[in-house]
Amino acid sequence: MCNTLQLVRALKDHGEDFQWYPTTTEIIETIKNDLEEHLNKGASILDCGSGDGRVLNALTKGKKYAIEKARPLLDALDKNIFVVGTEFKAQTLIDKKVDMVFSNPPYSEFQHWSAKIIKEANSAYIYLVIPSRWIDSLEIKEAIALREAETKVLGSFDFSNAERQARAKVDIVRITLKYRGGHSCNRPKTDPFDIWFDEYFKIDIKKESQPEYDRQRQTKVSLNESLKNELVSGDDLVIILEKMYQKDLAELIKLYRSLSDVNPELLRELDINLKSVKESLSHKIENLKDRYWNELFDNLSVITDKLTTGSRKALLSTLTAHTHVDFSVSNAHAVVSWVVKNANAYFDKQLITLVEKMTEKANIQLYKSNQRTFRDEDWLYTRRPNELERYHLDYRIILHRMGGIITNHWDYCGANKLSEISTNFINDICTIATNLNYDTEGLQRAGNFEWESNSQNIFEFRDRTTGDLVNLFVVRAFKNGNLHIKFNPMFICRLNVEFGRLKGWLKSPKEAEQEMGIDAESALYSFNSNLQLTASNTLALDFDKAA
Repeated sequence: MCNTLQLVRALKDHGEDFQWYPTTTEIIETIKNDLEEHLNKGASILDCGSGDGRVLNALTKGKKYAIEKARPLLDALDKNIFVVGTEFKAQTLIDKKVDMVFSNPPYSEFQHWSAKIIKEANSAYIYLVIPSRWIDSLEIKEAIALREAETKVLGSFDFSNAERQARAKVDIVRITLKYRGGHSCNRPKTDPFDIWFDEYFKIDIKKESQPEYDRQRQTKVSLNESLKNELVSGDDLVIILEKMYQKDLAELIKLYRSLSDVNPELLRELDINLKSVKESLSHKIENLKDRYWNELFDNLSVITDKLTTGSRKALLSTLTAHTHVDFSVSNAHAVVSWVVKNANAYFDKQLITLVEKMTEKANIQLYKSNQRTFRDEDWLYTRRPNELERYHLDYRIILHRMGGIITNHWDYCGANKLSEISTNFINDICTIATNLNYDTEGLQRAGNFEWESNSQNIFEFRDRTTGDLVNLFVVRAFKNGNLHIKFNPMFICRLNVEFGRLKGWLKSPKEAEQEMGIDAESALYSFNSNLQLTASNTLALDFDKAA
């Protein structure tokens, strides 16, 4: 992480110095001590104007969410901090349910920021670091009254000795939104969505005792089809998605606002329930966001194509759990930046997982410095010896109970077809090979072949120098569930070296050469060869042009 002076310099160079004055250690410790009395260490926190993420990292071991628009600060955020928005004024906080919201806002705009956070926060507590004159702000007072909130000043501080000095005198203000007792003690007294709805929609329905009403428009126009029509213009996918999202959102709001023009007596006569109308709108807005984020993720092939089956599921499930976020170009780039940071961890972990799946007694060779011996019973029942380490795979391997050829006619694959587990595993090998700089784009995957027991299928890569196709590995599948694989020697060498490096067994190419008996050139070319993306890649991500 860059130090404060370097970050400030980068902000000024990029023209993005939006009054970032890092929260001091003294202020953070005061909040942390108070927070420990109200929430556990695994609390979820949203920081509005998160800076470099130091407050989030200090206050919780739980889920961390950020709103930040300065790119140098976004790049400085740890990979465990998820960006849920960039431009604060354009975000809604209603759908970002967390335990606590924190903000040390730009002091020239602190009244607007504070009032917006107080009115919209979907949390039990709010902690604000704001100028001491907040007490005289009518805008903040009205927001506090609207939420029926309680306030407490935890202390007064200044930035005279801060890393970035300022003359501001500030208070730490804790705002309590939760109920004081009962089963709902951690829920806000006043639902922020109700406040937004009542301010924006002037619908007068007093009767709310009838069963829920949810009149949904049945418009099943495919987002995919709409995208195909829009992409003809040649615009960037993210820009098109933002335009379509804003249009759909505006139409949805317009539809519900039209209820404001209906005579209240008629609404009551029709037994339209205001509570259900609110719930319906909230649900539709949430679904609308999900649709557009899922479409973006589906087109992140530059990253998702480099993930194995398990990694792809894990990353996308994490993303979709966080994406009740307004869809915009700036938010999309912030989310993709988070994906890039986390994808690298998946790239490394999935390589280790793949090799460990192939670790069986007949498939491995121990490092030259490893003189351990293991008995046959240490390998029984698909287990591996507990102390097994410092080994590499042979270029010929036999995998038991990997699915093989399916003969059961009840299986979805039908007779004499490759099982799903084998299909995924073989495709995962191709993915790892791609990440190790083997060009397999557009070449065979497991689903391209007709599989017969003991019949070999060849998987190839494209030589980047000659353009020739070269064998990467050959697979034979069997009805007993086994797979026999013969690897290209250079590919298995590269895979083994990176496995050893990531496990911490190999510290240099020289150690790989000595331990595995490979030549110096192969060791040098293999060491540190697994794919790694950088923050700068987010600016050049090539989103698919076709949905």
